[in-house]
Amino acid sequence: MTRRYGRAPASGRAYGNVPVNTGAAITLVLGLGLQGIVAPFAFEGAMNGHVFGGYLSDQVVPLLPPDAIVVVDNLSSHHAEEACDTLVEHGIVVVEDLSAHHACDAPEERGIEMWFLPPYSPEMSPAEECGSKVKAITRAEDPRTASALIDAMGHAIGKVTPQDAQGWFDHARRDRAPRPRPKVTDHGGEGGSCAPTSDQPRAGPSG
Repeated sequence: MTRRYGRAPASGRAYGNVPVNTGAAITLVLGLGLQGIVAPFAFEGAMNGHVFGGYLSDQVVPLLPPDAIVVVDNLSSHHAEEACDTLVEHGIVVVEDLSAHHACDAPEERGIEMWFLPPYSPEMSPAEECGSKVKAITRAEDPRTASALIDAMGHAIGKVTPQDAQGWFDHARRDRAPRPRPKVTDHGGEGGSCAPTSDQPRAGPSG
């Protein structure tokens, strides 16, 4: 976690030290709501179904209202059977197919739901932009040990504001909005007509 860019006079070079031994990988997982970051959790190793199921059910769900919708990306560990089984045991409805799901049906019985973003759609995830800010601030502190890295992550998380979160959600909302399409004109003879085409909104994070 070192800076990727530096500044120097126009005639000189920017120098920095980058360690050869990177050490163990530290994964940071977090949620993002309109008020900011929710339940940040750092651990050694990579994300898997066991960790994700436990994290969401034990750390995220207790902080949510009973009718919340949690939107996650299509990471394979999020779809893992072990993760889904854990979530279902804790009363979370895992919605694999939004096209066949009616969120407005019996809202008083719905409970907490987990929805998946469409594949290859990071622009629809506010958490992607949040992660970019956290990583940039963490890199700027140049941590060299695991404990220094955790501290740097904490400092970076503390700099994410509600205004940041609102802006990232607004950005994601704009990316999922229907895009205007040109009108199609029929010149096939007398009485030709001109009618606008319709476009369906893409699925994405709610809010």
